[in-house]
Amino acid sequence: MKNTSTIGMGFLEKLIAVLFPIVLGTIGWFLPKLLDFVKRISFFSDSKVIQLLDSFNPFWVSIILMFVGVVIGVLLSLTVYSEALKMSISDQEILINKDEKEKTIRKSEIKEIFMEDNEIVITGNKGQELLSEKTDIKKEKIREIFLQHHYPWSEQDPYVDEFVLWTLEDNTFGEKINAILYKRRNAIREGDKKKAKNLKVDLNELGVVVKDQSDNQYVRKI
Repeated sequence: MKNTSTIGMGFLEKLIAVLFPIVLGTIGWFLPKLLDFVKRISFFSDSKVIQLLDSFNPFWVSIILMFVGVVIGVLLSLTVYSEALKMSISDQEILINKDEKEKTIRKSEIKEIFMEDNEIVITGNKGQELLSEKTDIKKEKIREIFLQHHYPWSEQDPYVDEFVLWTLEDNTFGEKINAILYKRRNAIREGDKKKAKNLKVDLNELGVVVKDQSDNQYVRKI
């Protein structure tokens, strides 16, 4: 895309990605030293695994474990990279790359763009959410980039007054929506972020936008 601005990994995400191989490689190198300490504990001293590791040359054990640590660190760094929100923004459209999936949103489809709690939210012309993803990039920079390409920016959610707290007794949205919201509440309480996110997408497709405050879900109709 011509005249394109990019939003990539934030400082914290880059730092974590860089540190993973270094930290895990270092841990691998020093693990044989830890083995010497573990051998002094009577409970572990007779362990066959400890005895097996002790039979190898400590130098080569350190080399091998360091290599394994670096490889695991690189794989974790690649995971951080794939999960980070990356956007290419032109005057006509936004190309989004997240979780190794690509999505394009045309400017003509967008009603408002805003940020809320480190989350970029793009709403469509019908009030639906076209995007809702967290980023480590500061709001000021995000705003500047979108305004530079003449996208409709808002300082807050334009639908903020339409959200209401969902409870089990709420029959406003019907049995099907309530069942999904109940499953999503359980996913939030269990810390299953991926399931909660997928259920949020399902609700959006069914005409309901949901946002979270602690364990509570606030909802509005599209």
